[in-house]
Amino acid sequence: MNLRVISKSIAEKVLAEAKSKKLVHPKANYFYSKEALRYRLNLLTEYFPKNTLHAIAIKTNNHPEVLKYIANNGFGLEAASIEEVKLAQKAGVSPSKIVFDSPVKTKSEIDYCHKNLPGALINVNCFEEIKRYPKDFSCKLGLRINPLVNVDTDKDLNVSKLNSKFGIPFTKKNEIFKLLTNSDQFTAIHFHIGSGISDFAPNLKAYKILTEFILEVNSERIKKGILKSIDTVDIGGGIDFELESENGLEMFTKGLSEASKYIDFKIVTEFGKFIHENNAFVSSSVEYITKNTPEIHNAFIHVGADLFLRKVYSSMNINYPISVVGKERSQQIYRIVGPLCFAGDVLYESVNLPILNEGDEIIINNTGANTLSMWSKHCSREEINFIFF
Repeated sequence: MNLRVISKSIAEKVLAEAKSKKLVHPKANYFYSKEALRYRLNLLTEYFPKNTLHAIAIKTNNHPEVLKYIANNGFGLEAASIEEVKLAQKAGVSPSKIVFDSPVKTKSEIDYCHKNLPGALINVNCFEEIKRYPKDFSCKLGLRINPLVNVDTDKDLNVSKLNSKFGIPFTKKNEIFKLLTNSDQFTAIHFHIGSGISDFAPNLKAYKILTEFILEVNSERIKKGILKSIDTVDIGGGIDFELESENGLEMFTKGLSEASKYIDFKIVTEFGKFIHENNAFVSSSVEYITKNTPEIHNAFIHVGADLFLRKVYSSMNINYPISVVGKERSQQIYRIVGPLCFAGDVLYESVNLPILNEGDEIIINNTGANTLSMWSKHCSREEINFIFF
């Protein structure tokens, strides 16, 4: 069975089973499905070339059990900090399947990689970082280039602008070319143009621009007698593939093949949200219902801005499906508020739900990405109970 979506009925069944096994916390619980994760990982191996390295972004969901499951199924992990590098190691990922992308790598962190991660892919973010690497560096070096393609996504997720802190802008093409053709120090190119992308045409455009550039670099290296070529393209992640009305993942991989029809590059991916988002749900008991006016009913639950930072704090339009265990017919508009001690801790300003009572349970779906890994310690609350089912 392929678990593509955790429906309300499945969530209710899982919650009931967890209660019978006394696994649940009376306040709130975070449920993550192994079966749903396996389904998403299998999609990557089904549609991408067999030699692709899929390094799943740790920052999207960093729970040790989830990371270990990914590692045990033969996938890699992408780290955005040295702490995440160590999480990948602890999960059992071999160095050759670790990608390290931090834009602020320290000298000691680079030295740690040199000594402990032979064969890992380390992506250099800027010219100024390059001088920190020894000539006998044990890892594979990639150079992050910002291809400056227009991408339609939230302003906080767009990293392809000229003022982006990520990568060397392609306006410096001549300087990049000189760097890459004077030695064989770099054997990979990395780009990532943003996250929350539904139209992947800009990603394919960036891939085409940079693979053509790599061919120029490799040709010049041959002329100079440099035997090592750039053989790897790390395409990042950030795409929300549509799988229902049309298979966006299949269309994207066909686009990659078309763009590099006569080129044999190894591809590295760094998907996160696409892998994790649909694999989890959260349950919370309703603690209080207050009726400030006949129209405004506040429903107090035990999760809020501590777990859903992006929904509460950012301008992103994030709408998690919400339902009530054992109830169906919507009859009342509620304001769903969290437990934190500030007025902005509101998950839903206005949502139509069945009549709520103290002790009812709320289910919030599609919570697998950028929630648990962003847990806030505001008000010193204990981390939510995790159940890997």
